[in-house]
Amino acid sequence: MNDVQNRQNSPKKTIISRNLIWGGAIAAIVIAFVLFLVIFMSSSETPTAFLAKWKSALESTDAKKYESLWVKSERQHPDRGYQNTARLLRDNINFEVNLEGSGQPYRVPRFPNRYRIEGIPVTVHLPDGPTQQLRNLVIEKKGIIQQRWKIIQDEVAGEGIVATVAPESTPQPNLINNANSPVAPTVIAWKSALEAQDVQKYTDLWDKSARKKRAASFRRATELMSQTHIVEIQYATYSSVPTQKNRYVVDGIRVTLQNGEEIIETHNRTLTIEKKGFFRRQWKLINDQIGEISGAIALARAEQVEVNTVSGEESGGTFDGNAPIDTHLKVRQILGKWQEAWEGKDLETYMSVYSDSALITRVTIRGGVETEVYLKKNELRAKMRRLNNLYGDIQVGISNLQINGDRAVADVTFLQKFTGTPASGTRPAYSDIGTKKLNLMVDPTDGHWRIYAETWKRYENVPDYPKM
Repeated sequence: MNDVQNRQNSPKKTIISRNLIWGGAIAAIVIAFVLFLVIFMSSSETPTAFLAKWKSALESTDAKKYESLWVKSERQHPDRGYQNTARLLRDNINFEVNLEGSGQPYRVPRFPNRYRIEGIPVTVHLPDGPTQQLRNLVIEKKGIIQQRWKIIQDEVAGEGIVATVAPESTPQPNLINNANSPVAPTVIAWKSALEAQDVQKYTDLWDKSARKKRAASFRRATELMSQTHIVEIQYATYSSVPTQKNRYVVDGIRVTLQNGEEIIETHNRTLTIEKKGFFRRQWKLINDQIGEISGAIALARAEQVEVNTVSGEESGGTFDGNAPIDTHLKVRQILGKWQEAWEGKDLETYMSVYSDSALITRVTIRGGVETEVYLKKNELRAKMRRLNNLYGDIQVGISNLQINGDRAVADVTFLQKFTGTPASGTRPAYSDIGTKKLNLMVDPTDGHWRIYAETWKRYENVPDYPKM
């Protein structure tokens, strides 16, 4: 009886087994097919190749072609940049795209399929004349099975009018120098805010915490915005800060302030820009340093001062050396601050003029023998504290000043006469005179001039007075 039942059940088991085999095979085929679609039908196009496609769409003036590159849902958002560009294309406005001047595509954190390309130079030929733009493009791979790169943002980060006719046929410099710098769009947006006298737009460019930390710089810049600004960025230099990731210093910007037709002053600006933000990182101002007045106005004011010394905040005398006038004025101001703090025994102000990485060579003279001592900043602080305690009165004379350098670096030499008088008397206890050499540089972290190196060499037989 059992044998009969087994023979009857055997065909059923065979059928079930065959069904399982076929089901497994079909599932394997489906999985393989899906993998095939994902691997082989997904776009192998690189972000750089997509950029070429975007360039082609703009330069073709084909609005439909440009539209096809976008994520459909993102086209509806006014802040994504699609609507303005599409309108220009429909009006048959011509575009020129310079991909060589753009930054390299980089992956957006937390979004493995999203890339951002910053600082793409684009020339828009409007009826009133060509306009130079810098654009930031954000692209992402979209699609469930067949993924393709699509635009989710095409942002105009800054723009300015391109000069087409130069006076006396003199070639004009490119409006956007260092356009491949990632902070160039921020510089152009800053320029636009100043020239529009738009305080809110200017404020939005700042990092909030930096506005509080650099309140004096921010307040001074906003106070000046009541005047007309003419901003020249043609000769600006863009420098990355080696010790600070994602921080740049932009120097050599010239700003002229006008009240109607009257020129009030021309000064230099130094911007410090850093990428800020946790989820959406953006380039923000962390300092906007307003330098000394420059050009003809600076020279006219400087020539009114006749003394050949540096004292307090004043500067004057012959401009010896090859440094620009504004560098002369700024260095003289720094030396005045340094001299006044030394004579006033204001240790904190004195030390603030030195860079944290400064190397100072001081000379000790005993029995007519010079001994060089090499000090770091903390060691200099301790030495100056002892010197301040030793003498009740300190006099530092500066003469024969010579300043060589450019707008960011200065090599300074002068004759320095030091006289120290003890607190218990009026007769000088010690005096020497020698050649002081200082190397100053614009600190890339905040745009301030600081001393990076200092040396001294005896000039005459010293001391003039015996120690008491």
